[in-house]
Amino acid sequence: MNVDKEYNSKLINADDLLELIKPGNRIFLSSGAAIPAHSVDSILASDHPNIQDLEMIHLFTLGDHLGGGPEHDHKFRLKTFNIGESISQEFHEGNIDFIPANLIEIPVLLGSGSVGMDAAIVTASPPDSNGFMSLGVAVDVSNIAVEQAPLVIAEVNPTMPVTYGETLIHINQVNHVIESDRPILERPWKMWDPIQEQIGWHIANLIGDGSTVVLHAGKMFDAIASHLKSKKNLGIYTNVISDWAIDLVESGAVPYNRSHYRGGQITTSYCYGTRELYDYVDRNPIFEFYPIPRLANPFVIGRIPNLISIMNVKKIDISGESVVFHSGDSLLTGYESKFIFAMGAALAKRGKTIIALHSVAPDGTSNIVLSHDHEKEHVRATLGIARYVVTEYGVANLFGKSIRERVLSLIDIAHPDHREELMEKARKNGYAYKDQIYVVQYAKNYPADIETVKTFSEGLEVKFRPIRPSDEDMMRRLFYQFSDESKYLRYFTRVSAMPHKEMQKYVSIDYIDTFSIVGVITRNKIEEIIAEGRYALYPREKKHELAFIVDEEFQGKGIASFLAEYLIKIAGERSIKTLYANVLPENKKMLAVFNKMPAEHSSKFIEGVVSIRFNLK
Repeated sequence: MNVDKEYNSKLINADDLLELIKPGNRIFLSSGAAIPAHSVDSILASDHPNIQDLEMIHLFTLGDHLGGGPEHDHKFRLKTFNIGESISQEFHEGNIDFIPANLIEIPVLLGSGSVGMDAAIVTASPPDSNGFMSLGVAVDVSNIAVEQAPLVIAEVNPTMPVTYGETLIHINQVNHVIESDRPILERPWKMWDPIQEQIGWHIANLIGDGSTVVLHAGKMFDAIASHLKSKKNLGIYTNVISDWAIDLVESGAVPYNRSHYRGGQITTSYCYGTRELYDYVDRNPIFEFYPIPRLANPFVIGRIPNLISIMNVKKIDISGESVVFHSGDSLLTGYESKFIFAMGAALAKRGKTIIALHSVAPDGTSNIVLSHDHEKEHVRATLGIARYVVTEYGVANLFGKSIRERVLSLIDIAHPDHREELMEKARKNGYAYKDQIYVVQYAKNYPADIETVKTFSEGLEVKFRPIRPSDEDMMRRLFYQFSDESKYLRYFTRVSAMPHKEMQKYVSIDYIDTFSIVGVITRNKIEEIIAEGRYALYPREKKHELAFIVDEEFQGKGIASFLAEYLIKIAGERSIKTLYANVLPENKKMLAVFNKMPAEHSSKFIEGVVSIRFNLK
């Protein structure tokens, strides 16, 4: 076919467009950054008699092209599937029709005719020599609209990138073409705040090499992505990408040869960012764009191994069972769409669902609450998919934990100013033991900068961090893992049980006179403490004593040596001049560990015990 001839035969101008539209028409518009701005503005600026009582069907709205007002009341009414920042006020004023639906339902509603269309106007790139045009940065349900609408108009825009995947429509599929040179909408890049920076660091530590990550548009996700640039063999699978995608590719975190079986390289439906991003995705095969029915299918998502889904919320209840989402969220980055990917990640092999939030609201109130009694809107159940909750104060692993354990874990990552009140409410409501110890000053002393990750032989990855009160149950499980002989070698006495009353004292430390580090692994999505080391001040003797315990399954891998060196280093940095370790002579393994320490040390035999003194410089 002669593409130029076909194109020119279908070319119309704004006046022709107004003649094609009839009063009461239902007009589908491509969404987000791909809104056909020239056509929309021409329609709304016209007093043509055809422009009356129109229905504009739009998945989500960015910018002000569809802004309402008295002068437009007789011209159109917006019918949308989600209330974004730009139109939320108008919805509450009764000027917009809102169809509650999530990403999966929308294709069904449009494809079945439940939401009828008389015309579709979609933005596309100029046709190639074979007559194919790309839907570019917004490949959602436009293909359904092109197939279903009796009248299809392509607004051809040379600023629209050509993208790969399932993005193409043919010149023969459209009835008319109208040209536009309007720049497509951009998302201005803004620097994230220090709290988001810290949250991003914590989340990055949960993401291993080879993972497929669900990121979205927004400063929180910009911050997370900034900490992923040192990772290896990552993939991205999400409904929307933003400028962070450039850095992940350029840094090598997303490689050029990643397997599609593992989730591909970067797979998405939308692109929303700066012009630099749009130019970067143009004809770039690393990026694949697919319609929503294929991309957001939970059964497809759940088959991707190592899928890590991250969603940001406004508040969470103390059990992790319900959240409050941000009122300004749109369909592009809102809770409903994020939840689909989170559900898929919860089902995926080695998958993780992470919920991120600031510990406090702008007014200083806690974002971790006992319940959402005072919230009238935007409360959603997590349906048990929450695996991790992250604030700037750390990570709470909720998987497989009881309500009591979840409460302690979430209080650990709440803002220190609110922890005492949360604990008091938890005790009062039966969410925690009535005698639960929680010293706020200890919590404020928690040294997050000590947290680190180390890989040992056979790829064993262990996270080391200071002990927390919420570690009580994991420490009890560690205690009961040991043989009677191992308990005796550690505690110098026959200890058969470690009930709550005793263990909670052990895990509640001040991080000054007593400092404890635990080694944590994740096995079958469940965290386990496999090692613990500490030094503690004994006031009567006026000295700090050092001691360790490592799960017998993981001994001989160098974990005890690492703990010893790390604690000696920490003690030296805190101006502790000497550390002592008392070891029974039959504990050959521990003696060997201490003898290999680089710190200057000496030992002597006193009353049946080997006493080792470390001089710290």
